[in-house]
Amino acid sequence: MRTHIECFSKYSPDLVRLMARIIQQKQSGKTWSINGPIYSALVSHQDKFDDQRKEAFSTILTVLEHFVGDRDFQKNSPVELFDLFGKISCNSFTICDAELQSLGVGIYQTPSLLNHSCLPNCVAVFNGIKLLIHATEQIKQGDELTISYTELLCPSYQRKEDLKSHYLFDCNCPKCCSSLEEDGLMLSLKCSDFSCNGAVPRDLAGGGFAGCNTCGKRQSDKTAETKAQVIISKSDEALKEIKTLEKTDDYQAILDLAENILEEQKGSSFHKLHFSKIGILDKAMDACIYLELWDQALAFGLQTMDAYKLYYPRNHPSVGIQLFRIGKLQVYLDKLKDGFQLLLQAEAILKVTHGNHPLVQELREMIAQTLDELREEQNRTVQGMELI
Repeated sequence: MRTHIECFSKYSPDLVRLMARIIQQKQSGKTWSINGPIYSALVSHQDKFDDQRKEAFSTILTVLEHFVGDRDFQKNSPVELFDLFGKISCNSFTICDAELQSLGVGIYQTPSLLNHSCLPNCVAVFNGIKLLIHATEQIKQGDELTISYTELLCPSYQRKEDLKSHYLFDCNCPKCCSSLEEDGLMLSLKCSDFSCNGAVPRDLAGGGFAGCNTCGKRQSDKTAETKAQVIISKSDEALKEIKTLEKTDDYQAILDLAENILEEQKGSSFHKLHFSKIGILDKAMDACIYLELWDQALAFGLQTMDAYKLYYPRNHPSVGIQLFRIGKLQVYLDKLKDGFQLLLQAEAILKVTHGNHPLVQELREMIAQTLDELREEQNRTVQGMELI
């Protein structure tokens, strides 16, 4: 996934460091520089910059001058630096670890030329700071290679808003042009029939809610839409607060906040496929892992899997890694058979998205180890039966 650097804060160290490094490469005459042909092909969308982004550029220039020194700074014209700022803002990648946790940002030659789709046929995967592009499906000769610039587990209107805000273009991919059904499901409530596990999707075309996708029963509460929107807004604010808490490693506070929001979502009958619920469940799972609350982490993680498998493309690293994490928890908690099955599912996806990545090697070692433990368990059972 591409990144959008938080360039609207007073000081963005990631953006400044990246700009400084490219300027220094230009001074040393390296190919990947402001003078390079691939760099020239990248879009900057300067003509679409609003006043906020222009103001951010002015602030960053001051910091950049102190960072690279006055002599190197003066060798670049304001026009060149504005172009560099725009191209980094629109073409950078988040450098992630094996579990998709952010480590920094970088701009890469050929991968930075790839366009976006919410139905991508490729994924970007990091091995250290090395970026690899893997195809996730059969691609015909002449077809465009695409990746996703944004989170896919959210409604199309939110994806479009993110892409417009940070990358300055309108997404008209096939997924966004036929999104009403999936968007409605992402905003669904639980069926009012307590014996039914179905989802009651939002009717984004006609307003209100459609009938339950299992039993057909319609939502009788006329205020449900308004109530749900209030909780979605609260959930969004909670996610912003959690992002701040993550910087201080206050995982108990994160867990407390996530549990409070999940309780409010439950009171508003959010279905397990509601995108806002999945976002909070993910944060609760992460916090429990850091706090070594393994049983709770597993419980939160299991609740996310139906949505992950439904909303992400079939071969997507987020699905494979989530399966790996949950399977690992199950194995550690001696749920060997369940864990083994999830690890196999994870391997089927990650061998496509990651190839021979160290993460896949780690996963295969765990599969082999778990298989050995299952065999030992089976042998003990057989020996016990023979004694009887």
